[in-house]
Amino acid sequence: MTVAKPPSTAVSSAAPRTARQLWVLWRYWLVREFKTRYAGSVLGFAWAFVQPLASLAIFYVLFGLVLAVRVPGLDVNNGYLLHLLAGLAVWLPFTDAVGRGVGSLAAYEDFLRKQPMPAEILPAVSVGGSLLVLAIGYALLLVLSVSEGLGLHASLAWLPLLVLAQIALTYGLTLLLSMAHFLWRDVGSMVAFGLQLWFYLTPIVYPLSQVPEKFHSWFLFNPLACLVLMVQATVLHMPVPPGTPFALMAWVVLLAGGGWWFFRSMKPALGEAL
Repeated sequence: MTVAKPPSTAVSSAAPRTARQLWVLWRYWLVREFKTRYAGSVLGFAWAFVQPLASLAIFYVLFGLVLAVRVPGLDVNNGYLLHLLAGLAVWLPFTDAVGRGVGSLAAYEDFLRKQPMPAEILPAVSVGGSLLVLAIGYALLLVLSVSEGLGLHASLAWLPLLVLAQIALTYGLTLLLSMAHFLWRDVGSMVAFGLQLWFYLTPIVYPLSQVPEKFHSWFLFNPLACLVLMVQATVLHMPVPPGTPFALMAWVVLLAGGGWWFFRSMKPALGEAL
């Protein structure tokens, strides 16, 4: 007589355990994600370059040329362009990962039901798929900042840590939202609206100096604002509100750790639903 497995084992017990197995599985799904994303398109992987550059061009024309936004204290020829690029280098890979990751579990529900695997891999693949956009953004920011005369300086040593903080923060939030969306399908629509609002609550298309100083401390309650401000300070030498580095560290711990904890604690519910 065949005994059926308990539903909760569908995403845990038969899953790979070693770091090498997880790495191979993540890499396989990441390649699959890229092939699926660009399947049938003429430009293929070139879209990874075209989309961020198009976003940069649109915002620069609208805010930098039409509205003539300027960045006080950033005395270079293309100061606003650098300010905008520093913000988009954070924002574009973040929204790419979250936008794709929030529905990752729901999209592969049938696969998870039939094939045991660590469910954490799917949000991780969404974050991995955004790394190319992240690399393009930061590389372009560094090249333009050097070409504008800002030069290489000691504070750039903090940039790798900020990138790691961005990845950890993004993965934690993607874990949380992907599980929440799987359990409560309204979450996906809420995230789409929330990201639009979140963008304008983050100093990307406008410098913080244009916001009344009495509101500066409120930006510490926005994890993406903390990250954007730290990148702007590290690369462009722009001032940040007091306590910004500590607020960013707190957000990384809260979102990375909290997202992981929520995902793991809700895994039995995921198994039952499958």
